[in-house]
Amino acid sequence: METTPTPSVLPVLPLCSTHYQVSEPQGIPGTSEKLDKNRFEDWLFSAGYTEDAEKLASCSLRVEHWTCDKGHDFYFRKYCGREYCPICGAKDSYYHNRRVMRAGEHFIWAVTWGNLTFTMPKEVSERRLEKRQLRKLQDLAWQATQRILKIEGAGVTVHLLGREGQGLHVHFEVLFHMIGCFNKGLISKPKLKAIKKVWAVLLNREMGLDLKKTDVKYSFAATHPKKWHKLSYIHRPICTEDAMLALDDEDKKYILSLKGYHRTRWFGALANSNLHEFLRKHWAPMKLRETPLIEKRVCPMCKTKLHYQDTMFIDEIPKSQVVQYNSDIWMDRAVDAFLRQEKQGET
Repeated sequence: METTPTPSVLPVLPLCSTHYQVSEPQGIPGTSEKLDKNRFEDWLFSAGYTEDAEKLASCSLRVEHWTCDKGHDFYFRKYCGREYCPICGAKDSYYHNRRVMRAGEHFIWAVTWGNLTFTMPKEVSERRLEKRQLRKLQDLAWQATQRILKIEGAGVTVHLLGREGQGLHVHFEVLFHMIGCFNKGLISKPKLKAIKKVWAVLLNREMGLDLKKTDVKYSFAATHPKKWHKLSYIHRPICTEDAMLALDDEDKKYILSLKGYHRTRWFGALANSNLHEFLRKHWAPMKLRETPLIEKRVCPMCKTKLHYQDTMFIDEIPKSQVVQYNSDIWMDRAVDAFLRQEKQGET
């Protein structure tokens, strides 16, 4: 029977800096390393995507001002969240780490993870699939995996691009937990062959193809370093600034048209509606990361929700009235004093 790792041996992947450990994120004004942000911005402006270009231009330079019911002030650095932004789309950026952290909470309890990569003919990618078609193909990748391996749940992530210079190359990364494999994640060749056959049948039916075979690759991870490398790789930024600049204009516009599309969808026991019950029932000893109140827009001192006030540039923050909580958050000095006192009480 597969054993559950204890919380004490789980790796810690911080979403952002912890309290009182202040560090500036890479590539923002005030650091020694600066990023050239004028490249894709220029294309966006010239192509009429003015709002997107302005978001890139101001990324990380502004903060949102929030207050609690008792008037304590908080300031949160404002990112654009776009993958083609040289700040948000960088490896180990806030958004990259957040994706990895969220995905990790679906899998961190499992000893071994399996990973299937479902590819498609380039001619299908070049059709510039709509959102509904991508969602349907995610469903089919889940069906092909579950039908043969009988897994309880999985996450299916869409990658729109291949290696640099390949252009559009849509493929799907299916990550799932393996039960009863005693730290070994191998699957038999007949099973992999059956998955390929099912994928071909489903693709032919959905996309009007006549494929005789398909390319499906399999790998697994059974150690903490390999698991977190796999999470980081699957959820890495794909449509980065350099990748977008390498595309022709029509492909750029196609990717921009997919704004709001969720790259990763969860199925079965790992679906968001089922996850907490699944973990409670089967993996009660596991303790997931507890999000600090301040990151949930709740005042740590008053325990009341914060309310948005306005947006301003970072140099407009009244620095004499606040303390920097981490690289992205400034908080009222009264709240800082409360947290320090609370921390001393715990020791």
